[in-house]
Amino acid sequence: MKIIFLGDSTMQFNDETTFPQVGWPQALYEKINSDIEIYNFAKNGRSTKTFIEEGIFDKALEVIDDTSKVVIEFGHNDSHDYDPKTYTRADYEYRDNLAYMINKAREKGAYVILLTPIYRRWFNEDGSIKDGCHQGYREAGLKLAAELGIDSIDMTSLTKKMLSELGVKDSRELFMNFDKGIYPNYPDGLDDNTHLRLAGAKRIRDIFLNEVKDNKNFEGYFK
Repeated sequence: MKIIFLGDSTMQFNDETTFPQVGWPQALYEKINSDIEIYNFAKNGRSTKTFIEEGIFDKALEVIDDTSKVVIEFGHNDSHDYDPKTYTRADYEYRDNLAYMINKAREKGAYVILLTPIYRRWFNEDGSIKDGCHQGYREAGLKLAAELGIDSIDMTSLTKKMLSELGVKDSRELFMNFDKGIYPNYPDGLDDNTHLRLAGAKRIRDIFLNEVKDNKNFEGYFK
């Protein structure tokens, strides 16, 4: 039995070269049963467009079969309207690309679940969470999932709620936000409100696990 992840840098497997960055599926290893295989095809900087164009999805299709649970989460790079290489319009290319991947995986007999993108650590000066992160992409994904009759998780809303409850200070440790001199890979520190550290990966993982705990398709997958 397999879990296969298709997505961007928020899901990507990271090694020592990018430490302490962690894609949230990496935090699943301590929660998953030993007979489950994880295949993580998520790549930094990819949108639905480049994930398909670069042949990454074709490589994933080679291992997808009727024992696979395919978890799809895109949106961060699709929404970059300043970058024509990755940009897709939410109700057009983004939707169509997701539909293509979903349908191809289902043709292989896989179970597919679509996740909307996780929220950025994005606060107003008064400490309240900003609105509008991934606006349009969240809605397009949820609508598509309903149209295709597949399960979905509104990670955008769930992670926005989590960040709002944590606030500016406590949410900082979840992301690649830290002062200089702490991590050798980033001697000057970093101010990155998109990518996760281990604490953030575990938070996202726990939200995901809570949403699928009663999903019979994942029965026997997690401890």
